[in-house]
This record gives sequence, C-alpha cells and structure tokens, in this order.
Amino acid sequence: MIWLLDLDNTLVRRAEAFASWATGEVEVVGGSTGDLAAILTADEGGHGSKAALARVLIDRLGWDDDVPAAIERFRAGILEGVRPYDGVVSSLDALRGAGGRVAVVTNGTSAQQRGKIARCGLGDHVDAVVVSEEEGVAKPDPRLLEIALDRLGAADVDRQQVWMVGDAGHADVAAGRAAGTRTAWVSHGRSWDGPDRPDVVAPTTREALALAASPSGVVLD
Repeated sequence: MIWLLDLDNTLVRRAEAFASWATGEVEVVGGSTGDLAAILTADEGGHGSKAALARVLIDRLGWDDDVPAAIERFRAGILEGVRPYDGVVSSLDALRGAGGRVAVVTNGTSAQQRGKIARCGLGDHVDAVVVSEEEGVAKPDPRLLEIALDRLGAADVDRQQVWMVGDAGHADVAAGRAAGTRTAWVSHGRSWDGPDRPDVVAPTTREALALAASPSGVVLD
C-alpha cells in the first residue's frame, strides 16, 4: 500500500501552533479578542493569502514590519510551536513496518515545510517528502502526487492501492481524486458538506489511517 500524507493539520498541529503564537502576540500588545479573531480569520487555517494575513497582523498589532518581514515573523512563530499529532509517528512506523511506502505531500515553502518536518522528527519515519515550492506545482494539481509516487518507485502502481490522506477537501481530497487514488479526509470534527464523500472520513489522522489500513490487515493500535 502507498500512503501520501498532507503535512499541516494532518501530521502536525499547524493551526494550533498559529493560534497559540497569535494569542501570545495579541497579549503582548494588549490587543482585544476582536484582534485575535480577525487574525485567525485571515489565516483561514493556513490556507489564506500570506500577504493578506501579514497586512492584518501589521494593522491589528501595530507592527512596523513590511509585508515580507511580517510573513517571516509569523512563519517563525508557527515553526517554533508546531508539534506532531499524538500517535502519528507510531502510525507511520506501523504502515512502513507492514510493507507500505509513505510520502509527505505538502503545499508550502521549502524552508517552512521541511523545517516543520525536522522540528517534529518526521523525516526518519517517511520514505519521501514532496514540497510544492520545490516542484513548481501545488495541490489540488495531481501532478504533485504523481511526483511523490515516482519518488516512491510507485508511478505505475494500481491507484486503488494508493491513499491520499489530508484535512483539506479542496486540496488533498481533490488532488487524490484527480490522481485516481483513494481518499481519506481528516475532519477535525467538521462535517463533509460536499458531494462525493471521501472513501474514509475520521476526526483524527490516526483514526483515518486505521480505517484505511484495516482492510489490508494492518493494525495501528
């Protein structure tokens, strides 16, 4: 079995890291709950425009930074606070121990995404890392998944033996469908409100992987 896994909010707690950092920054300047809400809204769980988020931070927190400097500032804050989800590392090891091949397939900059992987100690638990900035293509474009499959030596594998696992329906699930793979959506308590429900829906990554792996006899607990 081949496993393609998103990084942010799938393997690592990116949204939580940003929220914790933003809360601290608002407190430092004596800001309001409205300031924090505006910042979190602009972040869009990591999917929003980085420049737009930077402008909100500059406005709400009174920073003297320009937009590029503000982007680097909040990226550093995320990187400092990011952590893997509980049980994710052991799940990756179990998948690989059962003969599976695992790749991280992530949108983002090379420095930021590889920095998260290094900080969370994930590099030794996967077989490949594919980052959109390095490849010049981003999810939901299925070419990023094709690159990952090629890196895993699985370009010609039956796509029913491939899982794309992630928290973003518009990026991860859409990319998996376009590439013809099976899809698992990490809901974090949300409801799937679109058509074509993914093959697996679960509240956590660990549960999504367990459900996807169970027909093949892989036990993650």
